[in-house]
Amino acid sequence: MDTLVDGVARSPGMKAGLAGIRAVLTGKNPAWAAIKALVTGLSGKTKIALALLLILGLLLGPVLLVVLLLALVVAAVVAAVRSGAE
Repeated sequence: MDTLVDGVARSPGMKAGLAGIRAVLTGKNPAWAAIKALVTGLSGKTKIALALLLILGLLLGPVLLVVLLLALVVAAVVAAVRSGAE
């Protein structure tokens, strides 16, 4: 079976899909198996870019949350001023 799968699956996406199906058949988590197969099938440059994107997202996440909360506070103040003026 493995030689057949290796012959058919050339792209990382196909390998991820087949790993997910294999995990379902063995009673394991298909999402985790598909993610692991997808990452192992990527090139080195793509893995580095993915890691940098993940780190950037983790670093900027709290900053974006603070900006969102400040925007909501400003919107609430503007709405309170407008309703008080009428």
